Parts: sequence; structure tokens; C-alpha cells
Amino acid sequence: MNLKNLLIKHWVALILAVSTSILVAFPQIYFRIEHRNDGIYQGIELLPDSPWSARVREIQDGHGFGSVPYKDGKDDPYLHVPLGSMVVAYMGSMFALDINNTLLLSRIVLPFLAFVLIYAFVFLFSRDRFAALSSASAILLADSIMDYSRLPRVLADALGGISPSSFLDLARPVYGVMIFVPFFGFMAAFWKFFRERKWIWGAASAVLLGLNFYNYFYTWTYLYAFGSLLILIFLIRKNWSEAMRITQVFIGALVVGIPYAFNLYRAMNHPLYEELGARHGIVSNHSFLFVGYIALASLIIFFLWFPREDRERYFFSLALLLTPFIVMNQQIVTGMTLQTGHYHWYFHKPIVVIFLTVVVFNLLSKRNWLALKRIWAILIISISFSTGIFVQAASYMNDNEGRDGGFVAVERQKYGPVMKWLNENASREAVVLANNEASHVTIIYTSLNAFHHRSAQLFLAATEERLLDAMFAFYRLRGVREEAPEVFEQEIKYISSNVYGIYYREATGSYSGIPDEKFEKIVRSYINGLKVSDSKWLQDMFKKYEVEYIIWDKVKDPAWKLDRFEYLQKVFGSGTMAIYKFNP
Repeated sequence: MNLKNLLIKHWVALILAVSTSILVAFPQIYFRIEHRNDGIYQGIELLPDSPWSARVREIQDGHGFGSVPYKDGKDDPYLHVPLGSMVVAYMGSMFALDINNTLLLSRIVLPFLAFVLIYAFVFLFSRDRFAALSSASAILLADSIMDYSRLPRVLADALGGISPSSFLDLARPVYGVMIFVPFFGFMAAFWKFFRERKWIWGAASAVLLGLNFYNYFYTWTYLYAFGSLLILIFLIRKNWSEAMRITQVFIGALVVGIPYAFNLYRAMNHPLYEELGARHGIVSNHSFLFVGYIALASLIIFFLWFPREDRERYFFSLALLLTPFIVMNQQIVTGMTLQTGHYHWYFHKPIVVIFLTVVVFNLLSKRNWLALKRIWAILIISISFSTGIFVQAASYMNDNEGRDGGFVAVERQKYGPVMKWLNENASREAVVLANNEASHVTIIYTSLNAFHHRSAQLFLAATEERLLDAMFAFYRLRGVREEAPEVFEQEIKYISSNVYGIYYREATGSYSGIPDEKFEKIVRSYINGLKVSDSKWLQDMFKKYEVEYIIWDKVKDPAWKLDRFEYLQKVFGSGTMAIYKFNP
């Protein structure tokens, strides 16, 4: 079949893929238009909170992922795989786009690709266009109504209650939509290889599987668990040749993953590696974890109603539906509990959606209820797109501070003149001290680095001493002194997340679960440091970490009062924002 006939045959899928892209990108485009007309827009985009925007900028600045926020540590081995950010960054660089238009382009291209690849896999697997269209629409746009824990909130939203907490997940910069692209690219290619036994599809499968090493840790671990189960099934059936054929794909992917393995080896030999693992939420545990009702129910439905005439497809499906039971309980063997929610969000739910859809549409086809099948597909697609439109619109219009949306994005415009001044006057790679939000914006919109950033604890350059120095600096700027024990007690969640990442959330169920002895040690360290005046202590910290500029938000941080420090010189002011230069 030539390309023209292929496009004609699947024109509905292409239209829905384009519609998905428009739905994802439209709020960012509309925000520019709306607020350029009223003079509010200052170049700060409508970007849901995500660390990946800064990582795209880091790639465009010519760096890797060793240390995104810090000036030093750029050559450290990466802990956060780079493929997604590299794809987005190079996509923008190819057209000489700035960071805003780079992210906008990715919001147009990546959802389109994700829709097409999900559709391709489901269509090839089921030979049913209705099932493929329905699955792709539901997976990408109806996630919020497929999660029983979020459904009450969505229903409240629809009835005029609170607004969604954020935009669609696939609207976040880079991830999660980039997770689906190589994952379903592999699934489509591997299914073709599995069915047709052509080496070209086997090679494509190996390459795509290998690329997943660089894209998302939970993807390749999920796929290798799936591959192992599929091979085991054929070994049990004594089909040695089929088991060997599948094994070759998964071994071939390891060749593609050699640079990843080398980076991992370097990272594992870094003195902070184990500590960083804990900050990422890796907890020692051998306990059994319940796989969840969704995976269990889908397996039961599979055994009851999935067609068995095609034995190859049956065993392929069985391996996929058994995979959650393996990845959710790998810690029984390894002793290390991962963030299992990542498997649930991005793999278990999509696979369940696909199989339930295929089962339902197959039952309708068997009973020759073609009209009902068409109506059911239209209903699923309509509900999915209606949900996507509602979430995007409600998120855009929400006026609740602290959530992504129009109100927050308008407030962020105050950073526009600050970023413009820094880009025009600061030396490349200079270090900036700023509060949480301003630091995040700085490393997206400039080539500068941060004294501290909310995700800094997740990089190998972040020693515990450095994290405590940064945190103490902000308490010093606030003028916290003898009342520190009471203040620290009130803000224990902030301290925990900034120093220990999500470890105590995963280990104890709460950020507040820091052992008393650790918390008291932090308090004592701060109190002991008060023997040195705030001015002298801060001056030493600025020198130690090469701070050149301080961004002051006078509304959010009124206690800073930077004019009291003789070594700080005000060099820029705009509304409630000011920039001070450190003169050692």
C-alpha cells in the first residue's frame, strides 16, 4: 500500500491526531494573543510546572544533564535520562527557535506522534479502526475520568466546583507525552516483527527498545519484564525457535544501550549515588505490593472474553497483562522499592484501556452489532475530547493561586523584564540567588545558573552541606534567629523535600517523617551558625558558591531587605522586582 492510500484509509486518525495537537497547544497560543493585546504578556509562557523545560534549555545551551541548576557539575553522569529533552531541544534548534517556541512546537508535534503511534499499534494488533481510534483518544485525553481517585474532583469541576489542578498531562513540557512515543513506537514495530517475522521489523524493534533506555527508566524496565514473560511462555510451550527470535530483539537493544550502561556505571561509582537514590524515593523493602484492582480485573476479563482463536495474539496479550504483577513486585527480589505509580500511570492504565476496548469491540463484532459498535466508538471519542477540552479550558481559566493556569501565568509576567535584563547584562553561566519560583524561571529563560533550585537535591553536585547552606541562606535573609526551632518545626515538609527529596514521603508516607535526631542536628547546625552575623555569613556563602546576582521579589519576600547589605548594589528594578549585584 502506497503512502497516499495509507493516508486515505486512515484519514480519521490523522484528523483526530491533529485535533489532539491543537487541543494541547491552544492554551499557550491563546495566552499570548489575549495578553499581548492588553499589554500584560512579557514573554513568560503558560507552562505547567515541570522540570523538563529547564532541561530543554540546558541542552540548547550546550550542556548535558549532569547538573541542570548548578554552575558546577555539568560533566557529572546524568541521573535523568536525556532523550526526551534532546528531541525537543534539537527540534527547536533545527528551526532556530527560542525556548518558548521550542516548547510550543513540541506541544504540536509530540501529541500528534503519540496519537498516531497508539493508533498504529492498536490497529495492527486488533485490525479494528474503531478500537484504535477509541483507545488513542481515551489514553491521551480522558485520563482524569479513568482514575477513580480523581473522578470526584472532575465531576465537581463539571458542576461548577473547583478547577482542575493542572492542564492535561500530555501538555506538560516533554513528559509525559514523550513517554508514549518510543514506547508505542516499539510496540507497533515489535508486533509487526512478532507476526511477520521480517528482520527489518526486528531491527526497528531493537533500536526503538534501546532508545527507551535513554528516555524513561520505567519504560525499559516494563518492556524487559514483558519480554521476559513472553519468552518464558514460549519456553514453557517448547517453542524454542520463537523464544530465541524474541530474545534476539531484547539482546540487540542492549547494544543500543551500551552508552547508557557506561553512564550508569559512572554514576554508580559517584560518592553521592546511594544518597541520590534515596532522594529519588528508592526505599529498601522486600514486601509484596498488591498490583491493583485495575490490572487484576483486566486479567480476569481477558481470561473470560479475549478471543483465543489467534494463539500468537493471545499469548502476546497474556504476557502484557501479566507484566504489572512483575514490575510492581520486583522489590521482592531486588529489595529496592521504586515509585510504582509511574508504572500505573503510563503503562498499566493504557494497556488496560487497549485490551478492554479490544475485548468490547470484538464482542460487538461477533454479534454483528456494527451500528452499536460505531455508536460506542463515537461516544468514547466524544467523551475523551470533551474531557480534554474541559480540563484545558478550566485549567486556563482558574484563578486559584498556586495552580497552573491563567492567574499564575499572569503573575509570572513580572519576571519578564528581569529575565530580559539578565540576558542582556549578565555574563553567561553566572549564578543567581532567587526564591523558588524566580530560580525556576531563571534557568528556563536565561543561560544562567541557580544558587538553589527546588529540584537541585536530585543532582550529583548537591551535597547535603550545599543543600543546607542554601536553605539556611534563605532563613538568614528572612531574619530567622533564636526562633529557628519553632520555625523549622512548622516548615519541616519544606526542609525534608529540599534536603532529602521524596525519601521520607516514600519511606514513612509523609515528608514530615524525618527522624528526630536528624531534624535536631539541622536545627543545632543553624543555631550554632548564628554566632556569625547574618551579613558576614551571607557574604561568605555568596563567595563560596560564586553568586553574582540576587533577584528580590519584594511582595513574596518582604523580609529580605537587601538594601541593608553594603556589598549588594541594586542594578535593576521593575515594579515589585529588583536585581542586586554582589560586589565581594
